[in-house]
Amino acid sequence: MASHSKAAPRNREIRRRDAEPEQLKALLHLHALVDDIVEDGLVHRRNLAEVMHHLLPAVVQAVGAKGIFVASYGEDLVHHVFAEPAELDVLEHEEILTRTSQERRETVVQIFGRDLVVARPLDVAGEWFGAAGLVFEAHEPRPHEHLADLANMMCEELDNYLYAIHVSREKHQVMMELGVALRHRVLGEGLKQAIAVLGRAVPLGRVLLVYVAEEEPGAALHIQLYEQGELKVDTMMDVANHDVETICREGDDYLHDRGYALLERFGFVDAREEVLINGVTKRVVVGKILVTSKSGSFNTYDRELLGTFAGFIRQRVVDFNKEWRHLSGSFRPQDVARLLQSDDYEQKYLQPREEEVAILYVDIAGFTRLSETILRLPSAVAELVEGWSKDAVDLVWKHGGVFDKMVGDCVIALFGPPFYEAAPGERLAAAIRCAVAIREMTRALPQRPQFARLRETGMGVATGVNLAPLFVGTFAPSNNFTGFSSGMNNTARLQGCAIRDEILVMADAITRLPEGAEFQFGTERTAVVKNVAVPLRFRALR
Repeated sequence: MASHSKAAPRNREIRRRDAEPEQLKALLHLHALVDDIVEDGLVHRRNLAEVMHHLLPAVVQAVGAKGIFVASYGEDLVHHVFAEPAELDVLEHEEILTRTSQERRETVVQIFGRDLVVARPLDVAGEWFGAAGLVFEAHEPRPHEHLADLANMMCEELDNYLYAIHVSREKHQVMMELGVALRHRVLGEGLKQAIAVLGRAVPLGRVLLVYVAEEEPGAALHIQLYEQGELKVDTMMDVANHDVETICREGDDYLHDRGYALLERFGFVDAREEVLINGVTKRVVVGKILVTSKSGSFNTYDRELLGTFAGFIRQRVVDFNKEWRHLSGSFRPQDVARLLQSDDYEQKYLQPREEEVAILYVDIAGFTRLSETILRLPSAVAELVEGWSKDAVDLVWKHGGVFDKMVGDCVIALFGPPFYEAAPGERLAAAIRCAVAIREMTRALPQRPQFARLRETGMGVATGVNLAPLFVGTFAPSNNFTGFSSGMNNTARLQGCAIRDEILVMADAITRLPEGAEFQFGTERTAVVKNVAVPLRFRALR
């Protein structure tokens, strides 16, 4: 778009030195007539068709014309041709509309049979938005130059009004396209398409987006940088890049007005336009959009579209947050980000299927005794469970696992989903390494000030690990990610056989560990458990 500023009125027709007094009087009368009818339409909020219904007959009568036509865009985003009389013959001459079209933009003063047509394109600052013309008798006694002056005066008075409708139509069209783009299932792809739409309407140079996945402290933060519409940086996709952690830390500082290292990193040192993305449920800033203009600055039209863009992004981020929040209950952040890069991730990765999965059950040893004899207060018990389980789930995610659920004080995790890229033996090795890490974390927990009362007795966990076929995926009605099989049930029973600080692994599963695995195990043991015909065979990790 070249410009959105309104050109100054061109009143040179009124000032023509050779114009006769009667001609000047006619021009001034037409000026006032059109201005009054348009203003009345604005005051009473009439649509374009209603204004034309009042205007066209009045102009025909005022200038002594045979007919009149106006072709421009209405509020319905459609190009209309209004005429008085409605069956105006001149509109049968396609040449008139062709010569005044956006492509040719010619002024027409020509006789067509018994009609003299004086027509011209409607434009402001080089932007075409229609055409208008008057039709007189071919042998009209008045000079053609004066008739052209009348047509020009009418157009000069109409163009402000029609251009406002044109701009509103154009803005609405851009808004519609932005809405369609941001409905894309993959947020990153939707943003890319929306930036392209915005770039066609606004002179975008560089765009920096910083937003969080939720409105809570510590929520995942995402940063994208576009240059001339091309995506250059995306922390959601480039999770393996060692700079991402630093970039996100700088982004968090920028989002909360603590520093501007992120802007220095990406070279945003000159003039810029900043738009805030506010949260929906809380009065907090959940994102910022920083943009530069190729032309040096943005005008009012540009800023209105940037504000609309920010509004659309806010709603899209809200929708994105719902998905992120649901998935982040089971999957580590980098896996959530990867899932959300696929528009069919439910079908592709989460639909229930049978897979060989490593299963981890880990339970606080002697939890009942700790609760009743040491912690006692429900609030103290809750604080312990919350603190321990949070750290345990963090370790599950650190080792590439999926948090299935928590039953009482027992954390259940799966290794393999959602992408199943590691071999079954590697899945089992990851589960065992995670079990060791949770055991060490639990032993150290009493050293924290809030759990000092546990230092005398200490803390430990009882753990069961298995590798078994599992029917695993997202199941209704809660859409939680979990698994079902006898192997799952046997892992729970195996965990029940473990004493404090023991990590028991099914004997058959151990044979699947990759060659050279770093683990050592004790001798094989067996246990008869309820509702299982064959005793469990397992070994303890040394």
